[in-house]
Amino acid sequence: MGRRKKADTQGEQLDLIDVGPENLKEIIPVARAYKKIISERVTLTAQEVKLKEKIKKFVHESGLKRLPDGSFKFKSDGVLITVTPQDEKVKVKEDAEE
Repeated sequence: MGRRKKADTQGEQLDLIDVGPENLKEIIPVARAYKKIISERVTLTAQEVKLKEKIKKFVHESGLKRLPDGSFKFKSDGVLITVTPQDEKVKVKEDAEE
């Protein structure tokens, strides 16, 4: 094997040791729950983007005319759907949320 140069230790991080705060037993489960929620949120965000794109596609294909401000807005079965032109923002509200 080749020779290895001795690494310059200035600025190097030392090995982590298994030391933590006294309430570590309380922190770890919360940290794991947080990590799990973050993972679920990433999955849900991807699903949200796909569904939003489907709504925009269907609205554009619907033949509806835009309102004077350029948006689409309609209500059916207690669901209000608005698609605004600036960023194609989609809003969906149910009657119970008003």
